[in-house]
Formats: sequence, C-alpha cells, structure tokens
Amino acid sequence: MQPNSHQTASLAGNTSMKANDVRRDSFRTRIVNAVSRLLSQSHDVDLITALNDVAAAVSSAVSLDDVLDTIVQRAKRITNTEKAVLILTQDHSPDLDNDTLVVKGSRDEHPESWWADELKVVAPAIFETGRMYLGLSEENDAWLMCAPIRVKDRPIGMLSAINSRTHKFSREQVEFLAILGAFAASAIENARLAEESRYVLLASERDRIAREMHDGISQSLFGVALGLEVCRKQVFRDPAGVADRLGELQEQVDLSRSELRRFIYDLRPIKLQELGLIGAIEFWLHEISAGRKLQTRVVIKGDTRSLRLATEACLYRVAKEAIGNAVKHSGATWLEARLIFEPETVTLQIHDNGCGFDSAEMLRHDAHSGIGLSSIAQRVETEGGRLDITTAPGQGTRIDVMVAG
Repeated sequence: MQPNSHQTASLAGNTSMKANDVRRDSFRTRIVNAVSRLLSQSHDVDLITALNDVAAAVSSAVSLDDVLDTIVQRAKRITNTEKAVLILTQDHSPDLDNDTLVVKGSRDEHPESWWADELKVVAPAIFETGRMYLGLSEENDAWLMCAPIRVKDRPIGMLSAINSRTHKFSREQVEFLAILGAFAASAIENARLAEESRYVLLASERDRIAREMHDGISQSLFGVALGLEVCRKQVFRDPAGVADRLGELQEQVDLSRSELRRFIYDLRPIKLQELGLIGAIEFWLHEISAGRKLQTRVVIKGDTRSLRLATEACLYRVAKEAIGNAVKHSGATWLEARLIFEPETVTLQIHDNGCGFDSAEMLRHDAHSGIGLSSIAQRVETEGGRLDITTAPGQGTRIDVMVAG
C-alpha cells in the first residue's frame, strides 16, 4: 500500500468542527471583552477569577438544561445573592416560558408567588430597551435585579437576582450580572444549536433505518412470501422440489432474522452498557465478520478511562457504521479497529485493505452511495470532533475520528 497515493478527505465532521470553532471563538470573544471591561472598571480579583470560573463551567456543559443550571448556580454563588432565577422566552415570542424556569435559593426566602408576576411585568421594558432593571418591591421588602439575555438584539430570556431589602445590590454585582447575561446568550445559543443537530441526527437515523429495512428485510420477506406461495401450489406435484425450496426459504428467513436483530441492536446498544466501549466494538466486529473470510483485530493504545456517555455512544456508532461499510462494500480481507487514548483526546481508527474509493467523488454522491459517510460526519460534528478519511481506489480505507475525552 502506498500512503502517498491516498486521498485524505476531511468530511463534514471536520468542516462542521470549524463552524463549531467559530461559535466557540465568538463565545470566547465575549468572555475576553467582558474580562477587559471588568479589568478597566474594577480591581476586584475575586470577580475576575469568578468570571473565568463561569466561562469554564458553561463551556463544558453538555445540554441546554446543563447550561441553564450552571449559569444560575454560578450567578447565585458569585453575586452572593439570596435567590437567582433564569427564564427563557417562548419560541419566536417575547412571552416568558415557565417550562424553562431555573431557580437557585432557599424555598423559604422570596416565594415565587410575587417575583414570578413581577418578572412578567418588567420583561417587556427590559426586552425593548436591552437595559438592566433594578427595583425595590415595597410590599415584599426585596430587591429584584434583571439582566436581559439577547442574541443579535433578539431577547431570548432574563437572568435575575433577588435580595432582601437590607441587602441592596452593589455596583459590582450589577455589572457582573449584566456580563453574565451576555455570557449566557452565547452559551444558550450554542447549546440550542447542538440540540438541533442531535434532533437532525435522530431524524436522519430513523430515515436510514427505514430505508435499509425496506431495501433489505422487507424485500427478503416479500421473496419468502412468493416462494411459499409457489411451494403451496407445487407441494403435491413435486414434493422433493418443494422440500429443497423450503430449505432455501428457511435460510432466507434466518438471514432476515439476523438482520432484524442487528437493527434492534443498533437502536438500543445494550452491549455498550454491558461491555463498555472496547468490549462492544470487539463484540460487533466478531458478530459482523462471523462466517466471512475476514481477519480482524482490535488494538488499544494509551491508558484507558471512562468517557462521557455521549462520547462513548458517538465512537461506538461511528465504529459500527465504518466497520459495516467495510464489510459490506470494500471486499476487505483484513480490518483493524484501533482506540488511542491520549490525555485530552480519544481517537478511533478503522482501517481496512479493501477496494477504497475516490473520496471527492464519494462526497458528491454520498446521499445515494449507501456507504453513509454523511451519517458518520454528522455524528462527529454533533460531538464536536474531527473526522478524516484516507483512501483511494484499490488502496483500502482508513477512517480517523478524534474527540475530546
């Protein structure tokens, strides 16, 4: 094999990673600008340290719920407020969405019955002007401070803090909540985009399964039904021929049953839970290569460790897809799956000596190729990783996926 004759393709996982990097860079830019403002206005080292803590915590949050929870936790702790509240707006509407409400603080202090109504009253002015709100509720002997959360001048929510009348908010607390509101906007938008990517991936996965079942199991069972009808008509005229035909149909049913088991296995990867990532990949490699003239092995490098569930699921499903492609389409006689554990990353490599392909051509026609490279790329993109494919016609294929871990 001549490595220099290979083509290295960076698919959507890499391309989209650049888009993700742009979003992350935008978020980091907000952080840098906010820190600069604080440095120019205040010499409070604790606030600067706290701001970096918030940035790190929000950046590492996984889901939208995690992001919201993290922001409110840090807002309460760092501003030393008695209660912190975050609420988002409804989709395409300035109305507040109570289902998104996140509250941190003692239940005995500042009951929701008063401040929930107050938020609805002050929200329109806050959203229209984009300015902070600070007001005293005489009736409840409490201060309410609200920071708008905006994306491109579009209000998406409010971050609020509540203190007793005797604990008026300081200038630093007002400044910090305003800055944290700006952080929240980028973090929430990033989390929403990530969740949308997951929904798109799920829809794509459903379509793929439906298409494969139609092209595979459905057609196979239709053929079995026709064969049984022929056997029914000939059972008395040609018993021996019917017996032979029934044996063939039995083999066809067995194959369909195996395919159905694989679909069920793919929908709910129980083996990933039972065996862990390495064991599940080994099990799948053994299952799919059984009865084929294919030499396989799994290689592990570095110190193994537990990964996030989402990361393990991504690597496992990419491994299944890539291994399945190699077995079904490449004509390979050997295949290697390799996991490389490094301090900050984990890399999955799937390498075969099959027929290979023209990566540029495949990128143009992937939707109709049946190889599913776009599905792999989308999974890697959702996890924020990097995907590289090295291949050429007649030269085998190597798929590299690197994710944070």
